[in-house]
Formats: sequence, C-alpha cells, structure tokens
Amino acid sequence: MAFQVSPGVNTSEIDLTNVVVAAGTSTGGLVGRFRWGPIEEVTLVTDEDTLVQLFQKPNDDTFEQFFTGANFLSYSNALNLVRAANTTVGNAAAPHNSAANTAGYTSMQVRDSEHYFTTFDPEQGGAIGGGVSNFANNGPFLAKWAGELGNSLKVSICPGDRAASDGNLTGTGAWTAGTSVFAGTSTLFLDELRVGDLIKISGETGNHLVTSITDADTASVVALDSSDSSDVSATTFTRLKRSVFSTPSSHLKGTVAVTADSTTVTGTGTLFDIQMQVGDTITVNGESKRVSTITSNTVIVTSEKFLAAASSQAYSREWEYRGAFNEGPPTTSSFADNRDMANDEIHVALVDEDGEWTGTKGEVIEAHANLSVASGARDDQGEDVFYKNYINKFSSYIWWLDHPTINSIDHAGNGTLVTSGTATFRAWGATANASGTQTTDEFFNGSKQLTLSFQGGDDGTAPSAADVIRGYDEFKSAEDVDVSLIMTANHGSTVVRHVINNIAESRKDCVAFFSPEKADVVGVTSSSTATDNVIDYRDTVNQNSSYAVMDSGYKHMFDKHNDKFRFVPLNGDIAGLCARTDSERDPFFSPGGFTRGQIKGVVRLPFNPKKAERDKLYQSQVNPVVSFPGEGTVLFGDKTQLTKPSAFDRINVRRLFILLEKAIANAARFQLFEFNDEFTRSQFVSMVEPFLRDIQGRGGIQDFRVVCDASNNTSQVVDSNQFRGDIFIKPSRAINFIQLNFVAVRSGVEFSEVVGAV
Repeated sequence: MAFQVSPGVNTSEIDLTNVVVAAGTSTGGLVGRFRWGPIEEVTLVTDEDTLVQLFQKPNDDTFEQFFTGANFLSYSNALNLVRAANTTVGNAAAPHNSAANTAGYTSMQVRDSEHYFTTFDPEQGGAIGGGVSNFANNGPFLAKWAGELGNSLKVSICPGDRAASDGNLTGTGAWTAGTSVFAGTSTLFLDELRVGDLIKISGETGNHLVTSITDADTASVVALDSSDSSDVSATTFTRLKRSVFSTPSSHLKGTVAVTADSTTVTGTGTLFDIQMQVGDTITVNGESKRVSTITSNTVIVTSEKFLAAASSQAYSREWEYRGAFNEGPPTTSSFADNRDMANDEIHVALVDEDGEWTGTKGEVIEAHANLSVASGARDDQGEDVFYKNYINKFSSYIWWLDHPTINSIDHAGNGTLVTSGTATFRAWGATANASGTQTTDEFFNGSKQLTLSFQGGDDGTAPSAADVIRGYDEFKSAEDVDVSLIMTANHGSTVVRHVINNIAESRKDCVAFFSPEKADVVGVTSSSTATDNVIDYRDTVNQNSSYAVMDSGYKHMFDKHNDKFRFVPLNGDIAGLCARTDSERDPFFSPGGFTRGQIKGVVRLPFNPKKAERDKLYQSQVNPVVSFPGEGTVLFGDKTQLTKPSAFDRINVRRLFILLEKAIANAARFQLFEFNDEFTRSQFVSMVEPFLRDIQGRGGIQDFRVVCDASNNTSQVVDSNQFRGDIFIKPSRAINFIQLNFVAVRSGVEFSEVVGAV
C-alpha cells in the first residue's frame, strides 16, 4: 500500500477468497458436411431443432454427420459444430434483373459472416461484387450460405406508393379519342409520367391510362370510362396515386369473365400487359387467385381454378405477398420526410418458392416491412432500416449483394444519381439529403414489383479429408474454443488420427470418439468377420492414447426428417453418454453399463457382439455396444485407446484428470505474478485442498495430497520465477469384472472356519 506523508486514513481491500471452481467437461465438438450454414466457423448448437434451423435437414449425403450431432444433443445441450466444404460448394444468387433470369451464373462462396463483410460490403472494407469476375450476372441478393437449398429462395421487392401529383402537371394536353394520342404543350411527359400511370384530364368523367410515352410532348392514353369518348382540347391534367401494393377496380381498365372450374380469366377492354404482373393476386367476384401467366392484354391464366362463374365483372389486383404485410403499402419514411425527400420505402418478401424450407411452396419465410433505400436511414426508434444493412443484420437466408436494376434504369448504387427524361432521381444507396444536383427530391422507385428466383446454389462434391481436417483445426486452441468431447462421425482413419494426435493429445482437455467404418459392420453377416473388421480398423488408426475412445460400430435408427431408416455411427452416442453422466453424476463416473450406458434411438444393431466377441474387442481397446433382450442397448465397456495397463486406460479416470487439471489450472492462473513465498504457497494449498475434498466426498478419488512448500519450491525454482505444486491423486476405479463364488458347506461346519480359506 502507498506511504502517507501526512496524517490521514487510507483504506485498502485485499481478496483472499480464491477458490477452485468446476470446469466444463460436457461440450461436444463435430465437423461435418451439411446443406447450409457457415463454413469453417464454430457454431454453438443447443438442440436438434436448432441444428435443423442453422444447418438444415439431412439428406443422403449428410445424414451420418447430421445424426452424429443430433444423437449427441439427445443426451446433452451444447455442441460446437463446424461445417466442412470445398470450393465446389456455391451460394445461390438472385439474377441481377428479370431479364437475367437465364443469364450465366458466376459461382460465389461466402464462408462466414466475416468473409462476407470484408469481401462484399463496401461499408466494411469490401466491395460490390467482391472482386468476383463476371459479377454482373449475380445480384441483388446472395443466399446466406452455400448449397442447393438457396435455389428454393425467391425475393420480391414492392416499391413505395407513388403519390398523386401536387396539383396540375406541367403544361396542357389535348386528347384525340380515336387515336389515343395525348399531345402536350410545354409538357414534361418523360419526367412526370410513366407507362401505367393514371391521369385525370380536366372535363373528363373518368381516368385515363398512360400506355406509351414517345417524348416530352407526346403520349398515348386510353379512357377507363366508356363515356369518355370525345376528343379533348388542350387542358390541364393531374396524375393519380399509383400503388404496386394494391390497385382498386376503379383504377383498372375493362371487365373480366371467368368460367367455373377454370383457370382462364378473359378480359373485355383490359390492358393486362400494362396493369398486371405475373405473381399478382387478381380478385374476381370475391375469389382471389395468383396470376401464373399473362397470355395477352385480354387473357390471364391463374394458378388455381375459380369455383364460380362470373361475367362482366370488375376486378382488382394486389402484390402477391400483400398478406404478409399488415403495415400497408410502403411510402415515404419519416427519416426521408424530415429531410425533404420522398419515395424511399420498400417492402421485401423472402419466399420459399419450391417448398424446400417449409414444405409449402410459395410460403413467405421473411417479411421485411418499410425498409428504406436511403443510406443511413433510421426508424423512429433509431434502428438502422437502410435495406442493405437491415437485411444483412436480420435475414437468416440472404445477404445484400448489389442495388437492383429496376425497369431498365440501372442503379449504379452508393449515391449515383439516376436520370429519367430530364429529371434526376436519387439512386438507391444515396443519402436522404435534398441538397445536391437532382431536380426532384425523390428516390427512384420502380412502377412494378421486382421478383427474382435464386439460382446457382450448389452442394458440390464431398469434402476431402483435408477439408474436414481444416474444420477440426478450428478446435485446436483451448483458449479460443471450449470443447471436451470430440466426435468424428463417419470420417476416415486419416481424420481420426489427426483429431487424436493434433487436437485431443495437443489440448489435453478433451477426448476423441470414433467408430469403425460402415462397411466393417453393416451388411456383414458373420459376427466373427465383423469383429475382425472392427479390430483391423482399430489397428489401422493405431493410436496408443488415453485421449481417444472407440466403439464397436453403427446403429439402425429412424430419420424423422426423411421418413426412412438410417445406419449411423455410434460415436455421437458414446460422447453423449459421457455428457449425460456429467449432468446426472460426475465426469469421473463410468459412462458404461446398465445404469448410465443406455443408448437412445436404437432400432437394431447391425453388429451385436456376443461374449466371446466382446472379449476379443475389449482386449483391443474397443468398447462393445450390445443389445440385451428386454434391457435395451448398452455401452458395455469404458476403455480408452491406451494399450499400457494403467489407470488412464479407463474413460472415467481420464476424464477425472481432465476435470482436475482444467479446474485447478484455471484457478492457478491467479497466482501468476505473485511472490513465490510461504504465504502464496499456503494460499494455493488452501485453495486446492477443499476442491479435492469435495471430489473425494463425491467418490471421484480415494485419497490425495497437495505439496506446495519449500521442498518443491527450492531457491532454484524461486530464482527461476517459477512456482511448483505437486498434486498426488488416488483415482477411484470403475468395476469391470465381477467374480461371485458360491461355496457349499456341510451342516456342522462353522462359516468362520471356511470364510477366507477358499
């Protein structure tokens, strides 16, 4: 404590309450091939539902690794999972625009979130396209992760409502009914109108639909109301509100007729090509159907049949995914409005087009409402709602890749202005700031929805041993990843040896679990041959280590995700038994036997070793898994792969020492940089001994002694800036062999005469 140079009171606080706390020993680790998810990134999974959510359901290529993890999670609730993949696995992407649906796809792979942001996000050090050659084929969105599942995605963007004009438009117009020509004087048709807009011409009863625009002073318009059949001399006109979200019958030209039990909608005086889009919902006489084909201006085909006939009916249309957005149509955000800007909002619907995600084709899986195309936009709660950032943050299925192309007006993005006629609109990705060179204070928003199907996703070829090993190397550092039970699923001997030698033996705080190859036990009719196959595989792996555990094979189980039965390696279950033993008792209890060794989810064992075969397997450090009639399927052994007769040739002893070493080492870190004196050594002993007494009281050890004094902390040790503690342990041993002797004694013999004599 500091010296005082004048009278006063100084207080200090010294903490001498250090204790040894238990260390985690139940977290699993697995690397495998999956259909979805980040590549070569450790992800914590807590149950099978989360496994499906993050890495998706298994198929014929991935089920062995999937169910190894799922089986482990049936016993535990913590699995660190890594997806292994090679460069043939690719992300699906939405084509850059509707015309590019058939364009060549450029293969891209996003490995993990960091890779995306540093490669493809301009705000995070990346660049649009990420430097990928021929990137223009892809965009505006990329599937979140690589795999064919991404091809089932579809994205639909609904632009904001285009407000009615604020008073009369520029100039005057004269309409000739016979030719539909609308001739302007001092007008700005290219700036102020778009094909499909409705205008109200002064003096006319109804509205008029713009069908084409030739130049600033020439357009074609048709009347919606049949009573408007006379020419109109030069007069003023206004533009009506236009909504992609929904269009009422009063804004649609003509009438329609449908026949019962038919999908054909026949129009009279309609302009379906201009006023409808494939995917729209058309409502006729109370029945709403999806438009699947627009054959002509007067014929539409729907995806479902109409139940009742109708003739000369008015009709209305909606954006296909309006029902997913209770917020109503997108318009102008308060963020843009406060900055004197307009028309920045969009709705984004993400759809399971093929039903691969939900089982229902066309189901909306994400609905992102009232996003803004303005960079930096925030909602009233301060949340970033710039559509690029919002989707990147909240979507589970897609990344932003580029600003889209809409209505043939290319958005170069990131603030580039867009010109239509002589008016300049603010592009997607620009800031919502009315200062600048644009002549209108609006963001450009399309007159139609933009709906794009994803393509190009590829599951690729199976990862090689090198690919899988790279995944397991994510577990190398004990400081970065906490893992105690590493499963190897159905990976080959090369991977198994690497995991044992370079992960388990290197970290010394985890155990590796492996099974024989499927061909060793599945489809092998002779138990004797299967026994030899299993032992041969053990000899192929050929690891003399107390940090590895081998079981005898596979189990036949039901795959609820695909409604079929599968053969799955047992190492996930054996690791799971260890995790369950931790939660029910302690790591130093054996996971084998009828009490704690019951295997879940077994339909049958393809190899069920008998006593003689179990003897042979056990002598080769293979733990048999056995089905006993009426008693379930049991792990009937608890050996490690250590061939030397030792306490460490048993799972419970190895895991006891992992627990002790991990817990005491973590506590000992607080002795670093203290003085190596009698007080510090005494403090260390008083910290460790209560922990060991607790373990002893729970049955983990028979006896112990902690030595940390001048006898092992000599002057040489002290002068070398070292600290030494010796902890002697007598571990408890699990019963493997039971001998029962039944001795017959004559009637006149006292038991005391024979007890101990035979």
